[in-house]
Amino acid sequence: MKRKAADEAKRGAGHGAKAGESLSDIAYRRLEEAIVTLSLRPGAGLTEAQLIDLVGLGRTPVREALIRLAQHGMVEILPRKGVLVADISAIDIIAALDAREVLERLVVGEAAKRAGPDERIAIVEAAKAMRQAAQRGDAAGYTRLDKELDTLVGQAARSPYATRAVEPLQALIRRAWYHFERQDDLVPAALLHGGLAQAIAGADSTAAMAASDALMAHLRKGLLAMLGR
Repeated sequence: MKRKAADEAKRGAGHGAKAGESLSDIAYRRLEEAIVTLSLRPGAGLTEAQLIDLVGLGRTPVREALIRLAQHGMVEILPRKGVLVADISAIDIIAALDAREVLERLVVGEAAKRAGPDERIAIVEAAKAMRQAAQRGDAAGYTRLDKELDTLVGQAARSPYATRAVEPLQALIRRAWYHFERQDDLVPAALLHGGLAQAIAGADSTAAMAASDALMAHLRKGLLAMLGR
């Protein structure tokens, strides 16, 4: 990977640490964001030294993050050679949408039932921030906030197995959306996220699941249209 690409990836990789994160978590978040937002392009080959420089952390957390990314289908680890960023596959996108739709219904339904007052407020605020980023045309900021909203909803659901299962699917779809430059979709998608957040905030699990279905249908329609071009 050329130095210019590495610098661009580092600038976009969201280096602020969050409360309770391990070094491995931080490395994973930074690398995932760089892959999702295409700072690290599909098919790019990277060395371990380049990745350590990119995330600004040591060898162990980077290696641990890479194992998780490989398990999630975001990279391929090549023994003694480095890492290859996974291509974006139409088959993978459709399969991820199918699985994500089922898991999202479970997660958002549980979040609507179990979220605490502060969590409901945080979910609504994250959705508002997404709408503001959409209105500014800030695709990178929108993508980062989308992940933040997914994380908040997952934490509120108190369903760790479902949340862990859906996280890599969310990242894969987020990456495909970014790849196809769905700039025109920022505001419509943000409004659907807002409806979902409001349903969770209102403790209405039925409405939350319906809002999730509407969002998944919207994503499916847009991505299938792009894949069909």
